[in-house]
Order: sequence, then structure tokens, then C-alpha cells
Amino acid sequence: MKRKNKIVKVTTVLILIILLIFSLFYIRRRNNYIYITQFSPTTSRQMMGYAIKTINGKIIIIDGGTQEDAGQLENYIIENGGEVDVWFITHPHIDHAGAFEIISQNEKIKIDQIYMSITDKEWYITNEPSRETDINEFFKVIEDEKIASKIIQPQINDIIKIDNVTAKILGIKNIEITNNAINNSSMVIKMQVNQKEILFLGDTGKESSEKLIKNQGKNLKADIVQMAHHGQAGATEELYEIVKPEICLWPTPDWLWDNI
Repeated sequence: MKRKNKIVKVTTVLILIILLIFSLFYIRRRNNYIYITQFSPTTSRQMMGYAIKTINGKIIIIDGGTQEDAGQLENYIIENGGEVDVWFITHPHIDHAGAFEIISQNEKIKIDQIYMSITDKEWYITNEPSRETDINEFFKVIEDEKIASKIIQPQINDIIKIDNVTAKILGIKNIEITNNAINNSSMVIKMQVNQKEILFLGDTGKESSEKLIKNQGKNLKADIVQMAHHGQAGATEELYEIVKPEICLWPTPDWLWDNI
């Protein structure tokens, strides 16, 4: 009888330990969240800027907006510790990379790694000569030794782990596409947190949409998608049908939303 009671006690203790381990795992899993911020334009212009705060407070930035939008992003970064662990620049248009150009010069802010897929300056100017001034400004910033040493040029299907976020690069520069050239060279990033996936398209256009469909296919499926080119004249309907998102993020001011 005593032996039976001892077995029951040992079994009960083991069950309680298993339940405790399961509970701790469940709580950790349930709270394994991120915070994502979509910034609003501070001017009448369109822009795109996102910040992601991971479970342990690491900061990921995607683009950031115009130079005039830099102030709000600077405040966000400083309020969250003053350090950007990873900064993704989808492409060097001023409404995406302008804030980065300003903030990268701020001595109060530390940037650890910068991911961008770029080619030589002449390619951008040749294909969009009207943007020569903006392109020259962008390259002046990224060619500075302090910034250049932090830039990583990813390859297709590269995986970047940032705390509880896994980022996979689905699209990079497309120098063979010269129509709508810079938009069509937007870096495309798919992020996974738990079982949810977020697809950032930058300003992906028709031609790069077709290339993505051909090369990535079902990898494009995601729960959340950032609408390409501010939701106007960007990615193709066919691409969005493959993505089949539950949530669409529209970095789009009212006038653009209304096609004014």
C-alpha cells in the first residue's frame, strides 16, 4: 500500500512538472509578439516608413519616409533606446530613403546593420535622369565610410534573424528592367513572427511582379501585405491573388487613396 502511495505521489509530481513546463512555454509562445508601426506622412507627399519592435525590444526599420519625415522617426528610435538593429531600404527614392539620409548622420542614434540591394549610381541616373539630384544625395550618404561599413547587399532567399523575427529576401535589384526602373528594383522582404507572415513590397511594379511570380510563386503567400507603390499603379492583381492577405497595409495619404 505504501509503495502504491509513493508511486501515486511521484506520478502526481511529474504531471505537475510537465504542466508547469507546458504553461511556461504556452505563456512565452502567446506573448511572442511584435509591435509594428506604420508612420504617417508629415507633409502632403506620399511616403513609406515602418518600425518593428521585437519581443526583446530590438528595432527594425523598413524605409522611413522623406527627409521631412525624419523627425518623427528619430523620436521613435530615441524613445525606444536609440539603436536600430536592422534597417532595410527597399529602394533609393526620396519618399522611402530620405529619412534614412538624415538619421544616419545623427550621432545620438546607432545603426547596426543596413540591408539594401543597389547597383551603381550611373544606372539610376541613366534610367531616371529627373532624379539625379536625389540619387546623388543618397549615394553621398551611403558612400560615407561610417555608413558603407554597415551596408549588406543580400541575395535572393537570404534569411536574416532578428530576435523573434525571421526575414527572408524574396526580391532584389532588377537591373535588366529599365521601365519604371527604380521602383521595379525594390527589395522584397517577407517577415515571419510565430505563424504570421508579413510581405513588404516597397514600390514593386508590373515587371518585377511578373518576375516575383515566376521565381517565388507560393512563397509570396502572406497574412499581411504592404501595398506596393502606395497602393497605386504598383504590383499586379495576379500577385495579390497569390499573396491572399488577411490584412493590407496602405502607406497612402488621402489624396492618393482617392486618385486625386
